[in-house]
Amino acid sequence: MFTAVYTLWLREIKKYFRSKSRIIGSLGQPILFLVALGFGLGPVFQKAGEGNYIQFLVPGIISMSILFTSIFSGISVIWDRQFGFLKETLVAPVPRWQIMLGRTLGGATVAVIQGIIVFALSFLAGFKLTDPSLLPSALIFMFLIALLFAAVGLAIASLLADMQGFQLIMNFMVMPIFFPFRSSFSYGGSP
Repeated sequence: MFTAVYTLWLREIKKYFRSKSRIIGSLGQPILFLVALGFGLGPVFQKAGEGNYIQFLVPGIISMSILFTSIFSGISVIWDRQFGFLKETLVAPVPRWQIMLGRTLGGATVAVIQGIIVFALSFLAGFKLTDPSLLPSALIFMFLIALLFAAVGLAIASLLADMQGFQLIMNFMVMPIFFPFRSSFSYGGSP
């Protein structure tokens, strides 16, 4: 019954792992934030008596990574429309909600994988897990956030035909969400 959902989910996962440049490129911003802000502002944060800045910084960086990866997963719909794969998918004898669900689950899974990679890299920067028992609930929360934003990205991409327009609209939507993360960990405000 859910063969189409699984197939489209698997397609998104395979596309992600086959594109090494996409993996490396999408890790650029989180690594830059970890290094520049973590080590650049870390001593100032410690002098103010607030502890380790990396501990404060990592959850926001993981959240931003998941946010950007999941919401921009919708661009694959526009690519598929331009190359004809979307037509082939839509004429398949499956309900359209299964097509949307498969793509959404695929985009969310890729975003969570991206978040897990950033989480693993944060240990190299000095992050220490304070309570390992909260890790399963954190993974569930990461997946739910990724699912929400992947669905939003796909819904908007299904209405557009232009990649540049999609990027503009997504940036317009993401920036108000991005600023609270950025201001909280860049300027030492409360999370």
